[in-house]
Amino acid sequence: MQEIARYRSELDSLRNRIRNIEGLPRATNAVLSMGLEAIDQALPWGGLPLSCIHHVVGESEFLPHSAFTPSASTFVAILAARLKGRGTVLWCLPRYKVADALYAAALAVLGLEEEDLILVRAKDESEALWAMEEGLCCPDVGAVIGSLSAPLNLTAERRLQLAAERGETTGFLLQPGTLVSSSSAAVTRWRVAAAPSEEPLWAGLGPPRWSLTLDRCRQGTPHSWIVEWCDETCNLRLATPLCDRSVNPVEAAA
Repeated sequence: MQEIARYRSELDSLRNRIRNIEGLPRATNAVLSMGLEAIDQALPWGGLPLSCIHHVVGESEFLPHSAFTPSASTFVAILAARLKGRGTVLWCLPRYKVADALYAAALAVLGLEEEDLILVRAKDESEALWAMEEGLCCPDVGAVIGSLSAPLNLTAERRLQLAAERGETTGFLLQPGTLVSSSSAAVTRWRVAAAPSEEPLWAGLGPPRWSLTLDRCRQGTPHSWIVEWCDETCNLRLATPLCDRSVNPVEAAA
């Protein structure tokens, strides 16, 4: 028994060393549930790890060079709204750019009210990056979002990761997919694209849907889902052909 205990202690020590090298949060139990069991189970930590940086890439056939598609911004806003209980949400973006077009009413529907949010409209992307790093170091900030269209090198990403660890704050980096390299200091990378809604049973538009891909995950493997927004629960749910309705009965033979 003593031999087994010694091996377990050495294994835990090795895991902690690897976690520190990779820049993972020290407290592995500090995670945020994604609200969907299927997605939580796909993450090695049982949820989204906090106190670190996550990439969110917006993909669109109409805006191939923009990270600021409604799908990506919506996904980040949903996650940030769940972190507002830990502190203020700081959204950093360069003014007069494509990213400078947030719609407050839509954010409120997702749970991110005006009083929960501080919007930093920087003069350029370098200043937005600086504001993001400063916000991550602040323990009174629950989440920091950076909407940047300029490529970041590994050193800049590592600075953000270290700032998130010091402030125990979670950061989300919105970037175009064309600028995200294979080497990254981010713990996860998500790709979000619009998906066709299911035709509703009544006249009108169906619930908004997105193709959500866990493109990169330390200690994990890629996964993909089709998710949609549910107004009743104010949460995401998996989109299925039979969602919230029964199978059409087979007509009886005449």
